[in-house]
Amino acid sequence: MKGVWLLGWVWGQVIVGGVTERSARLCIWDTQAEVSIGTIQKQTFTTSAPPLCVTVSDLQPSTRYAYEVRLSSGQIISGAFHTPPLTPLRVAFLSCHDLKPKNKDQLRLYQLIAQYEPHLIVHLGDWGYPDTTEKEFPPKTRFFPTWWEKLESLYQQRYTDPHMRPLYAIAAWAYMYDDHDYAADNTGRDYRAQYRTLRLPVGDYPFDPQIRLNAMQAYQRYFPHYPLADSTEGLYQRFRWGDVEFFLIDNRSARTGTMRAFELGELGRYYFRPKPEISILGSKQREWLLNALAESKARWKVILTGVTYNRNLQLFIQQALALPEQTFSLLGGVYKVPSIFIAGFIADTWAGYPADQDSLLSWCWQKGIRGVIVVSGDTHIGTLEDGTMGGLPELMTGGAGKTEKRSFQLAKRLGISIFNRGGQGISQKHFRPTFGLIDFYPDSAVVRLIGVDKGEIAQMRCLAQDKVLPPTLWRRLSSPNLGLMFELKQTGPQTYALRWRVPDRMPKQLAFVLYNEQGEKVWASPTADASYWRKQKQLILPAQPEGSYFLRAESGETYYGVRLYLP
Repeated sequence: MKGVWLLGWVWGQVIVGGVTERSARLCIWDTQAEVSIGTIQKQTFTTSAPPLCVTVSDLQPSTRYAYEVRLSSGQIISGAFHTPPLTPLRVAFLSCHDLKPKNKDQLRLYQLIAQYEPHLIVHLGDWGYPDTTEKEFPPKTRFFPTWWEKLESLYQQRYTDPHMRPLYAIAAWAYMYDDHDYAADNTGRDYRAQYRTLRLPVGDYPFDPQIRLNAMQAYQRYFPHYPLADSTEGLYQRFRWGDVEFFLIDNRSARTGTMRAFELGELGRYYFRPKPEISILGSKQREWLLNALAESKARWKVILTGVTYNRNLQLFIQQALALPEQTFSLLGGVYKVPSIFIAGFIADTWAGYPADQDSLLSWCWQKGIRGVIVVSGDTHIGTLEDGTMGGLPELMTGGAGKTEKRSFQLAKRLGISIFNRGGQGISQKHFRPTFGLIDFYPDSAVVRLIGVDKGEIAQMRCLAQDKVLPPTLWRRLSSPNLGLMFELKQTGPQTYALRWRVPDRMPKQLAFVLYNEQGEKVWASPTADASYWRKQKQLILPAQPEGSYFLRAESGETYYGVRLYLP
């Protein structure tokens, strides 16, 4: 295997991870290195095969540490990182980009992230696409982790990527694989979901369990992670940076079959009928997450997941299944695909596992857990949601290299709007690489989506005292709501400029309803025709006690809403 890793010696890199108030772990893609940091000065370390990992102890909290590493080649690598706690704490989030990119925008995004000088960088998966070489599925399932040397090569490419050097050199890192860098697209514990061809039956195709074990073992071997809560039913972990505690979950290696959520009915039509026992986390990881959230003493609890949480994505699945056969232009050809192709893609998110979604939201409400934010990746499109539509506030990071418009176009076609604080295609017609950024203060957090050549695409503010969505507002959407989509801009203590985003699709009648943080209705406008509301440019709310509220435009069973802080 030496012949594999020695190819990268010119660009030997250092990744710093597992950082706490008192310690850090430096992993170096080499077998010998001289390290200088803190109390360690020009000390030589060796190992039989890369990476060479050095644990540095006796660090001081809230301190910036510079390091210098001399590789066996003589090359010197220098960088720095901070130990927690830090106030404000700035964290950058990214996902979904190529190794050895040809996309200049992706390279510019790396530079843009560095300009914001984050203290911590979190990668949510799809860090490279090694699975794209596996062209024989279905039916063959010999995915890239079948061969250990391919896993080793994947991590070597990450360490030795010269374009990532500016990001490695400025901050500590945390990372968890998603599907493409776990085994293959839309994979779970030991299966890959098949819904993209009718040559073979739709379903979950099993693969060799050794693939899963190899992927999990490679992560533990090659990346400087935090202590694992378990190493058999997922590689989930928690770590704290002052007032912020992160819960990094593994949403691949324990999940049960995605396509088990569907049933085939008459005339070849599929129905979304998920059983309670299917899980995106597995029972052991789910129990750990719930208990860890309840135990946490941090003001902020950040759930890090590779795929989108938003509970109302379920409507996309239902509406997609009702579509007729779709026509797509792809790779120079025109293809007709059945609706299960689209529904299966969406079911790869938390929406395909509603029992897990609901247990998480219900637990947070029952235990009075405040200050919860979800950060997710995978979709190649970035958006923000404050919890009114999805249940929990969410930053969907978008693609750091892989970008696309299809999700936005599908939402528009289906008439669904569930991300209420802007994003790509919503607040800005920007479909280039993006990353997420959160500045955590003791009482508030500023959540932003940042794009190449655009800067801030969307922003929202969360409060550490915010409760999750109350039970009276948990009902999922059952019909399209795009015509109810509105924007507010405060112009006075109780006065807001009102703008309807898609007035021509407004339902016949609607009303505004204001709920307090307990989910109690505290005010409602008269129900009026769409012709009346289209003319309204201003919304005046009655005086309310100071606090957090949910304002929704409602029409029958459908709605669209946002969280407001009043007065």
